[in-house]
This record gives sequence, C-alpha cells and structure tokens, in this order.
Amino acid sequence: MTRSIEERPKHDPGPPHGAEAEGCPIGSLFAMLGQPHMLRVLHAFLGEEARPIRFGELERDLRISPRTLSSRLSALVESGLLLRRRFSEIPPRVEYEATPKARDLVRLFREMESWASHNTLRVVPSVSVVGRV
Repeated sequence: MTRSIEERPKHDPGPPHGAEAEGCPIGSLFAMLGQPHMLRVLHAFLGEEARPIRFGELERDLRISPRTLSSRLSALVESGLLLRRRFSEIPPRVEYEATPKARDLVRLFREMESWASHNTLRVVPSVSVVGRV
C-alpha cells in the first residue's frame, strides 16, 4: 500500500531582505519570483492541466540544474505556493502540486501579461548636462 505524507512549511520564512519593511507590501513576492527560473518553475504548476508533478519530470521539461530546481521548489513549498507529497515507496517518490494560494496568482499573471502587451519596456536615453546651460 502506498502512503502519501504531505509536507507543509515548517515556519513562515517572512519577506526576503526586508522587502515589506521598506514599505512595499508586494516586494517580497517580486523578490521571490525574481529569482532565476522561479517563474518557469511556478508556471509549470499553473497551466491548464493542474496536476501533481514529480521532480524528475520538472527537471527534464524545464532543463534546470537539480540543485537550482530543488532550491526553487523548497522556496515555493515554504511560501505555501506548492504542496510537497512524499510517498512511502521504494524507490522514493515525491510529487509537488500547486496550492489554492498559488492558483490565485493566475489572475495576477494574466493582468501583468495584458499590461506588458500594451506597454513596452525600453531603455530611455538620458542626457546629462554639466556646467551652465
């Protein structure tokens, strides 16, 4: 018989680098999502087909190093965006699944995508003047 053990965050990690303390309530979200490959990992769980995904499948599909992928998954589990299930099997099996908290982000991502499609971010040249004009 296979038994699943759900692992929940051990503690609230709090905002990274004091982002919320600096007066920006969404700073911690953007600091976490801004880590390399974090959006790609999270996006894998928020597609049309919401389902549990195994580590090896993510590694193969995303082509991210195991160390980086493990770090990103751990951060998402600690933040409550993913649920980690460990099965008592041989060989061991671990699956990750998006929580309702993560699925709530889909609406935000769609809004950001809409904004980005209407507003191009580009470098604006600046002119500096030294001395009197």
